[in-house]
Amino acid sequence: MAEKKLSKPLAWIGTLTAIFSVVGGAYGGWTFFSGQYEKRRAISGLLAAEAVQLSTQDYAAAWKTLEQASAIDSNSEKVLQAQEDVAMQWLENVHATEDNTFTQISEKLGPVLTRGANSAKSPQRQADLLAHLGYSYFLRLRESPSGPDPESAYREALQKDPTNPYAHAMWGHWILWNDQGLAKGNEHFAAALASPRNLRPYVRTLQVAAVLNGHGYDYDEEAVRVANGIRKEQGDLDAHSRGSILFIYSVRMIPPGASTPAFLAAVPPAEHLATFEWIAQNTTDRVLMRGYCRSRLLEAAGRNDEALAAYRELEKQFKDASYSIVNPTQQAIARLTGKK
Repeated sequence: MAEKKLSKPLAWIGTLTAIFSVVGGAYGGWTFFSGQYEKRRAISGLLAAEAVQLSTQDYAAAWKTLEQASAIDSNSEKVLQAQEDVAMQWLENVHATEDNTFTQISEKLGPVLTRGANSAKSPQRQADLLAHLGYSYFLRLRESPSGPDPESAYREALQKDPTNPYAHAMWGHWILWNDQGLAKGNEHFAAALASPRNLRPYVRTLQVAAVLNGHGYDYDEEAVRVANGIRKEQGDLDAHSRGSILFIYSVRMIPPGASTPAFLAAVPPAEHLATFEWIAQNTTDRVLMRGYCRSRLLEAAGRNDEALAAYRELEKQFKDASYSIVNPTQQAIARLTGKK
């Protein structure tokens, strides 16, 4: 009889244990899902902040914000992709500072680009990341005589995606920057510009930077051709590039020399005049230089009456002019009036 009396309490204990086990499991599950929800909410907030920082080109701040997000969940696909996107955009608009040298930026972004290139699911994404990795190598080489070879990264990128505009533009930039052949570099730029992806402004920015870094008459003339192309595309040039190209005009045209005719013929005469006026617009300095170059381009375009009037207007300002402008202006007036 005693054994039968003990069976009821034991049964109740077993039932209570089972209930507590279920409740404990449910609480543990709630705690887990609650924690996951809090993680997702924290990451969403950080990604929103990063998006604002990225839109204002505050790349260093955006990077730090994503490091905080990665500390919460290092495997979040959204965070990983955001890091890759920031790395690429930072490199596309990179500026060295005392706190962030090119080498420091390159070393900071490199691991993310490498990881992304190895895990990306599409060849295009792989190529984009590899191209930017190569460009980070280039930046490092600007400050150090040794480092990884950008060309190998560009080549691998084009093996993944043969028409990739980033890889073509960055490789073309590398070729011209190192004076490895204008025609060879232009082939890559032409391929980048032919891409259906809307990267033309960025490609042109790299092309202008590479051409202006070159030395020699062929690079001067190429700068005019590139500027002419940008004008016809209704693109834009930054103030620094405009000033650098105007300096080329002053060197190649004042005073006229043996190389001046080739420079004038870099593009068709009417286009050359239009391009010069487009580059010089809103420029208030170097008035006499601009006046002489425009007059000479008017003459080259066959607009002789306008050219003569422009030369004569320039002649009125000879009080402040140097001999290098006075002499060719007087020669041009004599040439256009038939006087010797």
